[in-house]
Amino acid sequence: MADSTATPLSSYLAPVAHRNKGFDQRDLDGIRSQLRARIEEVSREIDELTRPPERGSGIGFGKRVGDGTSEAITRFTDVGVANDLEAIRSRSERALQKLEQGSYGICDECGERIASGRLAAAPESALCIACASASR
Repeated sequence: MADSTATPLSSYLAPVAHRNKGFDQRDLDGIRSQLRARIEEVSREIDELTRPPERGSGIGFGKRVGDGTSEAITRFTDVGVANDLEAIRSRSERALQKLEQGSYGICDECGERIASGRLAAAPESALCIACASASR
């Protein structure tokens, strides 16, 4: 016997206006602008961090610190940071896509609403706290 308190699947397939309940158009426009700005900013940072070293810069591992070792380690660190930023950009692009589809604020995993506090702190969130914790 089906649980009568469970949310029917049809409610998740409802029109955009219903699914974005809780957000007025100004909210949605502000979130959209914030996500686009975040994507642009993160993309610039990624480009800066992954820019190839200038020719003859001497980056490489030498026998002693100072033979390019510190520059190489810095480069590895920058690439690692760029990878983390790429994940942020990807999440932001997904949130923007959800916004355009009318499913912003709905968890990609369980279909429940994402807490407004979570969205305020991390507007790129596509998972509720429980699903995000479970995926770690």
